[in-house]
Amino acid sequence: MPNANCFLVAYAIVLVLELLRWLDGTGRLPLPSAAKPWLARILLGVAACGLFTHSLYLLDRIFLSASTSSSLRLVSSWHDWAIVSAWALACSYIWLLLKRRESLIGLFVLPLLLVLVGLSLAVPREPLGDGNSATLWRLVHGAAMTIGTMLVTLGFAMAIMYLIQAYRLKRKRPHQGVLRLPSLEYLQSFGSFCLLVSATSIGFGLVSGVIMNLVRDGQVNWTDRGILFSGGLFAWLVFAFWIQWQFAKRGKGAQTAWMNVLSFLIVAVAVLLVMSAPHGEVPDRRLDNSPQSDLNFDGGAN
Repeated sequence: MPNANCFLVAYAIVLVLELLRWLDGTGRLPLPSAAKPWLARILLGVAACGLFTHSLYLLDRIFLSASTSSSLRLVSSWHDWAIVSAWALACSYIWLLLKRRESLIGLFVLPLLLVLVGLSLAVPREPLGDGNSATLWRLVHGAAMTIGTMLVTLGFAMAIMYLIQAYRLKRKRPHQGVLRLPSLEYLQSFGSFCLLVSATSIGFGLVSGVIMNLVRDGQVNWTDRGILFSGGLFAWLVFAFWIQWQFAKRGKGAQTAWMNVLSFLIVAVAVLLVMSAPHGEVPDRRLDNSPQSDLNFDGGAN
């Protein structure tokens, strides 16, 4: 089975190919006309190979988790959480590549994808808790939180593209053939969509996590850091979307993009805090038999 280094290299090659397309547009690396269609096909082919090996690795991790626990878990460690988040982002990139092949969206999405894969290599692979306590609600909770954080990341990429595009239009600088990006309207609507769906997903993850704890322990530790961070993120994303909607009605596109940037930074800090929190570790149940809340980003038990 492939390891994480396989698709990490594949995604890095795709980023290099995107850079070649950009350099060709600037005239610094003029490619023959006959080579340009082949470059686009090779880029799509390498991206598909990367996603394929990524999917095989993810399936292998899921089956490995199922073989060591009584039920299926989407993610059982911080490594798995990063792998699943990167896989979802890779799927989004390939979909955008097919829809907007002429746009250089990969220059903004791929670095974030590489950071997630690199993070998966740096964080522990050990399960966060007792795999035998996994339930359907744990699976739903982990999927919802992963989708929410992935969409915030994708919205951040759209916001950066919007700010660059708006800056060039404001300065009336030529942009065709230099850095081809989608229109401002497309970037703004996509960013708002990411913020709305991410808020919905994290809210659903919060609710499913509470139900998960009630089914397993019969109670919820409302002061658990994972619950507080998840609830705070949901409240912020709802508030950010409302502010973004108000800005959009007033025609303040740049402010809507900055809400996506700010939301990404807040989510990134929250994820780092949750990863460093004690509840992200496996507790010693022999010393403490009290119920522990396991509401966190990956659905791991405590």
